[in-house]
Amino acid sequence: MKTIYYLGALLLLMACANQKVVNLIPDEPSNNPSYWCTWGAQNYAVDSATLQNATWGINGHSQQANNLNEQTVFGENGWADILPEVRKDLIIMFDCGWDVNRDINFDDKRWLLGSLELAEDKFPSCTGTPMERLKKLNQLCIDKGWKGAGIWVAAHPVNYNENKMSRTEIEDYYRERFQWSHEAGITYWKVDYGVHNGKDWYREMLTRLAEEHAPGLWVENCRNGSPLNDYECPWDTKVYHESGEYKRWGNGAVLKKAVNVIGYSHVFRTYDVTVHLSIPTTLDRVAQQLAVSSQKGANDCVINCEDEMYMGAALGCAIGIMRHPRWLHLEGNGYNPLRVDKRMTEVTRAIKWQRIAPPFGVGASEVAMSSNMLADNWTFKEGDTWAYWVINRNVVQKAPGIVARGIDLPKVECDGEPPYVLASRHPNGALAIATLPRIDSLSGHYFPHAHITLDIESSDTLIGVFGKYASLKLTSENLSKKCRVMAQDLAGKVATDITGKVKFRKGSILIPGQLIEETGCSENETDDLSEPGLVLKLEYRAK
Repeated sequence: MKTIYYLGALLLLMACANQKVVNLIPDEPSNNPSYWCTWGAQNYAVDSATLQNATWGINGHSQQANNLNEQTVFGENGWADILPEVRKDLIIMFDCGWDVNRDINFDDKRWLLGSLELAEDKFPSCTGTPMERLKKLNQLCIDKGWKGAGIWVAAHPVNYNENKMSRTEIEDYYRERFQWSHEAGITYWKVDYGVHNGKDWYREMLTRLAEEHAPGLWVENCRNGSPLNDYECPWDTKVYHESGEYKRWGNGAVLKKAVNVIGYSHVFRTYDVTVHLSIPTTLDRVAQQLAVSSQKGANDCVINCEDEMYMGAALGCAIGIMRHPRWLHLEGNGYNPLRVDKRMTEVTRAIKWQRIAPPFGVGASEVAMSSNMLADNWTFKEGDTWAYWVINRNVVQKAPGIVARGIDLPKVECDGEPPYVLASRHPNGALAIATLPRIDSLSGHYFPHAHITLDIESSDTLIGVFGKYASLKLTSENLSKKCRVMAQDLAGKVATDITGKVKFRKGSILIPGQLIEETGCSENETDDLSEPGLVLKLEYRAK
């Protein structure tokens, strides 16, 4: 009996050895402008005093800027020691503080920012000329396995209050700094927070100079403003209706301004939001900006939807990652309601999907939105947000229930409130679909499970699936039982055959929601809260 047992085991091992391991995800990174930004760590991954300063009201940025240095980023257990599977895909974005020395209070002296010269006292191993310092900073990132360094750029030259510069002199100032970046290998400027912030001539100038003197460098622009659509904000437009709708904000002027900036930008960031209402606030911005911009013809500008991983993956947007596993947790402080510090696998999944379907420009495809606007709401308390003016107020934010780029709107059936549903067809043919959760003050965050139907038209492509479902039905005239269905967690390296676990109907495949969750979360560690994210491949077998 033992002989037969061992012979059977040997034959099984030989059969397994002969099976081809299938990995649906390319190993090579895509050339896209997604990044991990230091700003979240500067606020939430240092100490409780910094965290409370960041979430109990705006007290300036000097303290957070002081937290950005060589030791915190590159030292033992430094911030850069994350995301090993996708570091090579991502830039490290050095946010506010990299170009100002330690213990400088610039909150009432913003002109101290904007030198674009790396602070030597914060980064002591980066010595030499300004270009040489940037080059050494970039190399530190590469040595850690990242794509390289990007830099936050205050929207003015340093000491602008003393140096009254003409536009020609300002151009010369930035021409020199673009040349530094080009020689140093810096490939991204995140332009924000300065005296010329809202001026088109200034931002257009930076885009033009980058193309002339630093080809390949991405210039990110934005429309600075409130973290809530169409609501009061101390430094934003006084024209608001508290509708929660982006297109109504400023009687349409806010959207018009954003679309104008998108017209001359490489990347446009949707800008800051509250954490609790991040999904509807960001989604409405993305949807409206894409819808209007796509009607204006060819434009390669990419939208950056910040820390919304699966929104970016499903709608072809760049991602500005803010989360970090070392974010602190304080009892009674609600700044991190979804515990994104325990959702780092979502980052890996979204960025690996971008190897298959990189972010694409606003002019690449038409945008469709459902007419129904879903409404989320939250009553903010102290510790929930840095937006101190909404404390103890219930705020409503709305977004289209369904958004699609280059593909028909998915069909959604749900008992009760539905999830947000997003879909896209990439210019290279890859498809993506995502569901996103909801929030209200009574239920908190909740994730409705809906029956979703997506017409995939052809079946010879890869499909990214993100979020939770009751079921997902893929429809196409070509679909039949002759089709083999392969599925792989986007954080994993091996695809499995799930053909026997799906249901075939004439012209459709029905994938149970539980199967999506089991497969799409198979790489989650025990305490990982990441939502499902997987890639499907439909293969036709010979008759």
